[in-house]
Amino acid sequence: MKSVSCGVLVFDPSGSLLLGHANESRYWDIPKGEGVAQEEGAQTAVREAFEECGLELRREQLREIGRFEYRRDKELRLFAVLVTHFDAKGCVCSSFYTDRHGRRCPEMNGFRWAAPEQLPQMCAPSLVAVLTQAVSLAAIHGQLLYEVGAVGASPLH
Repeated sequence: MKSVSCGVLVFDPSGSLLLGHANESRYWDIPKGEGVAQEEGAQTAVREAFEECGLELRREQLREIGRFEYRRDKELRLFAVLVTHFDAKGCVCSSFYTDRHGRRCPEMNGFRWAAPEQLPQMCAPSLVAVLTQAVSLAAIHGQLLYEVGAVGASPLH
């Protein structure tokens, strides 16, 4: 049985994605992780965005994108959100692990916005495959912009 990682595509108004640098890795990643106990997918995505980036979201802000083949042993359930007035430099990771030397380290040690065309050079091949072949980032971003404008919603932070 495959495990499921729930992640959130955090878009800014220009269509860039919020990425965190995975500690002890050369790759950048979206906030994502596996659920705990009876946690529902959107709850997991909200929790992961907070733990890995310090981004406070609400479940109702997320738009479910779908479930995708991610790795041989894992699927990726994606959600998306549009944020405004959010500076990646203000991100803080509060999720830690113990490295091979017994040191406590944050899961993410750097944050930035990245344009979709930058993802192949920055992210792991399994994530790049989902974000460039299984979904259309431009279409998702366009829909988020439309939904915020169409309902006259206030910008999400």
